[in-house]
Amino acid sequence: MPARSELTPALRERICELHSAVHWGYKRIHNRYPWISLSTIRYTIKKEHERRAGVTKPRSGRPKKLDATDKVRLLDAISNNPRITYEDLLTEVSHKVKIDSIRRLLNAENLRKWRCSWRPYLTEEAALKRLRWAFRYRHFTPKDWARVFWSDECTVERGIGVRREWTFVRPRDQPKEGQCQGLPHRGKQVKQMFWAAFSGAMRRTGLIPLFGNPDAERTGITGFVIEELYRRILPTLVLNEGAIFQHDNAPIHTAYVVRDALREMNIEVMEWPPHSPDLNPIENLWALLKAKIYELRPDLIYMRNNDTTKEILVATAQQAWDELDLDHLKHLSETMPNRVEAIIESQGWYTPY
Repeated sequence: MPARSELTPALRERICELHSAVHWGYKRIHNRYPWISLSTIRYTIKKEHERRAGVTKPRSGRPKKLDATDKVRLLDAISNNPRITYEDLLTEVSHKVKIDSIRRLLNAENLRKWRCSWRPYLTEEAALKRLRWAFRYRHFTPKDWARVFWSDECTVERGIGVRREWTFVRPRDQPKEGQCQGLPHRGKQVKQMFWAAFSGAMRRTGLIPLFGNPDAERTGITGFVIEELYRRILPTLVLNEGAIFQHDNAPIHTAYVVRDALREMNIEVMEWPPHSPDLNPIENLWALLKAKIYELRPDLIYMRNNDTTKEILVATAQQAWDELDLDHLKHLSETMPNRVEAIIESQGWYTPY
C-alpha cells in the first residue's frame, strides 16, 4: 500500500482547535474531514503537546550510511575530476551504498552529470592565435562589427536539423492521442551544399547552391568553384567603403586562386584564427535555417531519395533563408564583442558559443 501524505501543519492546528476550543469529539471531526481516518485524528490530538505550530518533530529514521566525511570526499573527488564516473565515486566511499544513493546525495547538492559539449579540438598554438585575434579586434564597436560580411558553406541534408516537438500528453498516452513525432529516414539522404554571407547592417546574399568541379579528381567543391563564386558575388556585395569580408581557413578558401582573386578585387579580408566556428555568427543562422525548412515543408523528411526531392529541398532551403528575420542579422553581429571577451576570458580556449 503506498504511503499516505502527512497532514499539513495548518490542518493539524485546525483539528486540535476543534477538539480543545470547540469541544468536538473525534467522530464529529472525522465527519468534517472524512478523508482523514479516525485513528489519525486521535493520534494528531494526542501528540499536540509535542509539536510546535503544527510541525511534527523530525523522525530519527535509519542511520545514514554516508556521513559528513564521505560527502566531503565525494565533493572533493568531483572538484578534482569533473568527469569522474559513478563507479569511481563508489570507490571513494568504499562501496558503502549503491549508485542511486550517490546520485540522490549529489542531486541534493544541485550536482548532476551533463553530456560534454562537442567543440573542435584546440592545440596551444591554435588557442594562442585565437587569443591574438581577440586582442586585435577587441577595440571594434558594434558599428565596426556591422561592416563585417560573415560567410560560410553549409550542407543541408534531408532529416538533419529537425527539432524535437513537445506535448503536454504523457509518453504512454501519446500513441493513442496521435502525439508521437515521426522519425526521419536513416542512412544516406539527399543533400545540397550552399554558400551565403550576411552583415550586421542587415544585408545578405541569397542562399547559393554549390556544385562540384567536374574537372577535379573527385568532382568536389574546389578553390576554382569558390573563386568563380567570389568574383561573381563579392564586387556587388562589398561595395561600401570600409567593408570587411570574412571566411574561414578551409583549404578551398586559402587556395592561391582564391587569394589572388580577393587581392585583385581589392577586398579586405579579416584575419581568421584556426578552429573557430564559435566566432562566426553565421553558424547560428544555419541552425535557424534548418529548423525553418521543416516549418515550411514538414513532409520533406518522409519523401523519397530522388532528384525531385532534392529540387524541393533546394527550393525550400532558399525560401527559408529569404524568410529569416533580418533582425537576426543585426542581433548576431552585436554578439561579437561578447564573443571576443569570452575568448580573452578563456585565454583562447573554448567559449560557450
